[in-house]
Amino acid sequence: MTLTKRPIKRQQSDAAVVRQSDEQRLEHDRDEIHHLQDELAQKVESYKEKEKELQRWFFSTRRFLFPLGIVVGILLGFVLIQPSDFTDFQTHLALLMDEFDIAMPEFPQIDIPQLDLSRVEAEWRRLWSNIPEPWKLNTNGLEFAVGEKIAARGLSAKHPVVLIPGIISTGLESWSTSPEYRTFFRRKVWGGFSMISQVTFNREKWMAAVMLDPMTGLDPPGVKVRAAEGIDAASSFIQGYWLWSKIVENLAVVDYDTNNLHLAPYDWRLSYYNLEERDGYFSKLKATIESFKARDKRKVVLAAHSMGSTVMLYFFKWVESPQHGAGGRDWVENHIEALITIAGTHLGVAKAMSAFLSGEMKDTVQMNPAGAYVLERFFSRKERQKLFRSWAGSASMWIKGGDAIWGNATFAPDDTSNHSLENMTSDTAGTWILEHTPESFQRMMALNYSFEIERDEAQLKRNNLDFRKWTNPLEVQLPNAPSMKMYCVYGHGKEMSVLTGSQQCLSYGTKLVTSR
Repeated sequence: MTLTKRPIKRQQSDAAVVRQSDEQRLEHDRDEIHHLQDELAQKVESYKEKEKELQRWFFSTRRFLFPLGIVVGILLGFVLIQPSDFTDFQTHLALLMDEFDIAMPEFPQIDIPQLDLSRVEAEWRRLWSNIPEPWKLNTNGLEFAVGEKIAARGLSAKHPVVLIPGIISTGLESWSTSPEYRTFFRRKVWGGFSMISQVTFNREKWMAAVMLDPMTGLDPPGVKVRAAEGIDAASSFIQGYWLWSKIVENLAVVDYDTNNLHLAPYDWRLSYYNLEERDGYFSKLKATIESFKARDKRKVVLAAHSMGSTVMLYFFKWVESPQHGAGGRDWVENHIEALITIAGTHLGVAKAMSAFLSGEMKDTVQMNPAGAYVLERFFSRKERQKLFRSWAGSASMWIKGGDAIWGNATFAPDDTSNHSLENMTSDTAGTWILEHTPESFQRMMALNYSFEIERDEAQLKRNNLDFRKWTNPLEVQLPNAPSMKMYCVYGHGKEMSVLTGSQQCLSYGTKLVTSR
């Protein structure tokens, strides 16, 4: 049988396939046209919106609001900025940069010149003097409120007053003429915008300038740093961070001025012995008090803050000593009306121990935020250790009296109930820290300070001639001044490492008034 090949029936003709393809293309083109029409409609709508914006009221446009903001900012500057703010421009800039973690590269070999804003400051002072008082919002008179209340009670200046700053409060100036330190000459290396500038751009040289020789306890070779002088020496750390300025302002309201008010700044880095040996500090203080007494016919009131209270205890023994001040046994009684200590460090500061050991300084010396900013932000813990250990004056805040005052491993004298303590005691902590500090620091401590407690009255009298004991009220008698008043002023609501139960100062026959 013959096989015949049958043709397969086609579903569509070629013409139908072509026609279907054309229809698909037309559909696609129509979609494209619709899409383009939509885009065009959106753009037209957008242009219409922009046209409406351009036709809005002129005062609501950015073209008007932006210049208006600039004008308002300048007016606020007139109201809020004082002339002295110009000198601290770099300080505030550094603080602002730190706030936003903006780091500046160090240029140890390059001396970055300071911005000279003196002419701008002078012109601003002229402008400031012509601004009406009600516009000066930052000097609205509230800073004198306390003094005005005192004056309203009919009180006024009576006794001459001498203010003694605490640790790190006094500004320090460079008097170095060595070529490598001439850029610092007569500039503050501690306090003010100059310090911030040098720490930022010339840190290594700055650190070498403020650190003392570990062997002599004095300036290193080629360096000469001295305490600033006058009331401004400890009025403010930098602009906005005041120390004694508010006290001075309110004392001025009740008729205190430079004729009956004196601030006695000192180089707080030095041991107390070297304060007299190098700077004659106690001789100058004695002469100042004697001149006040001779002119005003009244005894002097001393107001000391923090470590300044320990400086005064040392001064009392120094002035009585026949080998030193030679003022006689009754000098304090005859010249001092009262001693006011504000947060005094009579028995030491517990957190000072951690500063000697680890360089922790923010809470140790109770410094203002700007001082903490400088030390914590710019220096490593090891560098802070090195600085703090070279400043022999700070060692006077070592805790005194041992376990008899601070307690032992199971109790403290101020405990109200049984406690189980696992931390070091005063004695073991002191020994352990000395074992982990350089030999030069141990030698400095042994030559300048003593931190024990003396119960033998005969030995107490002998200690009156040993200057190493004079910073410790537990090893020497207080001055022979039965009519001198002592006011111990402490804050409240602040965390403390150890609280004495009665919060009282020690008193040996001296009239005592305690304020909480």
